[in-house]
Amino acid sequence: MPSQPLPALAHLDQQLVTLVCERLLETQPGFGPDSNLYESGLDSMALMQLLILVEEEYGVSIPESALTKQNFSTVRHLSQLIVERRAA
Repeated sequence: MPSQPLPALAHLDQQLVTLVCERLLETQPGFGPDSNLYESGLDSMALMQLLILVEEEYGVSIPESALTKQNFSTVRHLSQLIVERRAA
């Protein structure tokens, strides 16, 4: 698990956009922090892959109680969740 501090929220957003585009979903041009992940193809399998990537990249475990549609609706929401979990 990485122990280095998280990047600033805006930079974390961009890192997650890159991660989603390059390793998880086939996104359309213009995909960004506020793009809807579900409309971009996030399904239950992709969600599990995303959870693994977040844990590997940021050392953050996301509990089942936080697996809400809202928390995973956009990269920006996911970034906020990662910051909250890292602070806990």
